[in-house]
Amino acid sequence: MFTALHKDENKPADGWTISPRKFFTRVFSGSVAFYFLPGLLFPALSYFSVITWFAPKNVIVANLFGVSSGLGLFPVTFDWAQIAYIGSPLVTPFWAALNILGGLVLVMWIAAPIMYYANVMYSSYMPILSAAVWDNTGKPYDVSKILTEDFLFDAEAYRNYSRVFLPITYVLSYALQFAALTALLSHTALWHGKDIWRQWSRSWAEIRKAPVNEYEPLNNLPEGNGRAASPNAYRHRNSTTSEPDMEDLLDAEDVHNRLMRRYPDAPMAWYLLTGITMAAVGMYVVEYYPVHLPWYGLLLALGIGAILFIPIGIVMAITNQQSSIYLICQLICGGVFPGRPVANMVFTTFGYISSTQGLKFASDLKLGHYMKIPPRLLFRLQLTVTIVSSLTQIGVLNWMLNYIPGICTTEAINGFNCPIARVHFNGSILWGVVGPKRFFGPGALYRPLVWAFFVGAVSPVILWYFARKDRKSILRKVNLAVVFGSLSWIPPATGLNFSVWAIVCYIFNYEIRNRRKNWWRKYNMMLSAALDSGLAFGVVVIFFGIVFPGWMKGFKWWGTEVYKQGCDYTACSYKEVPKGSTFGPSDW
Repeated sequence: MFTALHKDENKPADGWTISPRKFFTRVFSGSVAFYFLPGLLFPALSYFSVITWFAPKNVIVANLFGVSSGLGLFPVTFDWAQIAYIGSPLVTPFWAALNILGGLVLVMWIAAPIMYYANVMYSSYMPILSAAVWDNTGKPYDVSKILTEDFLFDAEAYRNYSRVFLPITYVLSYALQFAALTALLSHTALWHGKDIWRQWSRSWAEIRKAPVNEYEPLNNLPEGNGRAASPNAYRHRNSTTSEPDMEDLLDAEDVHNRLMRRYPDAPMAWYLLTGITMAAVGMYVVEYYPVHLPWYGLLLALGIGAILFIPIGIVMAITNQQSSIYLICQLICGGVFPGRPVANMVFTTFGYISSTQGLKFASDLKLGHYMKIPPRLLFRLQLTVTIVSSLTQIGVLNWMLNYIPGICTTEAINGFNCPIARVHFNGSILWGVVGPKRFFGPGALYRPLVWAFFVGAVSPVILWYFARKDRKSILRKVNLAVVFGSLSWIPPATGLNFSVWAIVCYIFNYEIRNRRKNWWRKYNMMLSAALDSGLAFGVVVIFFGIVFPGWMKGFKWWGTEVYKQGCDYTACSYKEVPKGSTFGPSDW
């Protein structure tokens, strides 16, 4: 995107002669203008569950075709926010999208309804898809009933109230996340283990050597002539093969590496000092503030993120899909520090967010490498912006909590119902308050989910055994870490978010890429950036310019209300709990 916006070259691409700069500007403007329809004037275009509009009270229709609490079997929406809810489909390889779509079809569109209507794990008494957890009367779980004044678990109050029940898609999402963790480790070890060890050894050797950052022009080539190899490049190539092996690739020096040698690297000591200092600050906070997490718990969280950082990074680099360690952080903290919901949230933040943010920083460094930004300058920028953005986030959050009416409820204006925060809160209930033992211990209702760890560990081995013999095997395109891990977005995402995402990915990254390759190369990434930027700008303009001042207060018509009339929006359950009765096991 940066290159296209700053260079004047404009070659025709499959008959299109508009410059990338003009293309970006026009798509951006169109995206901002169009978002006024699904984002303000006609929200039914966003929640386009038209089949449920004809049978609003039919629970089965809402379950299957709904987009708020249904499986989204009618994948149509006119809102880029819905399409790109799990990330822009234009920047994900189509083969990776097929992995995700395969998981969606098998698990959420086939297994989920079968289990739901069979009332497996009492799921029929809850919505088929919901970001909430439920009690034994079919109502959202009131966690305040099982907490002390110090926000610690009250076992007696828990026994007097209710165990926690999960919707079937929530159950399957947890099973997939369990399988994704072990599949991530197995897949990485089998397909990339040797490469990781080789690169780790080489990098460690380079760190111990004195750095050489002198710029060396290529002999007999003009500067910037493209890729060039070092004198020893490809010395191991077998003359009978057409591709270099990994040693060849590691020995080769591309033009970006050569040009970046003009700049000194950011010393490793800078990273170590920053990491140690911030870890010390974190330990002070957890020890002297009432979060109920000891200092060694924080180190454990950071250790989990560090151990899984490389496997997650490899999968993300190849597929553009990030495997989440969110659940495993909650699970481990719940086992080691049970009955502490605040500690669980803090532990998860340090483990999961540190890993996620580290990948974003690595992505920044990669972009800076291609853009020829001095590493030391980029380090200072990252550090400064991290501090500024952290303070900004706190300020914005406090402003929102104080000034947005009904925030984090279904009555919130402009859709500020906090779905991701709700899932995070539910996780703190399950793992921080109730604890993994009550969910997965002997006789527990959800104990069978533990088998997902075994399935995730073994299935990549079976796949690898059959795929390694044939370099052209289609099985090499199957990444079980992606198949399992991508659906961790459900909830709060719905089947609609995945299905329309996959359809758009197919159109642009398969059909257009194969039929109009020049157009795709010139405009596809620009289109993604323009749509994302236009959406973000449109959201800000609509909220602060129209909604927050109250100019749309009382504005209602068919296009703002039709999708709210039926079971899809209100999240009806297939079975109702008789008044005064409960469901679930009698002995718990």
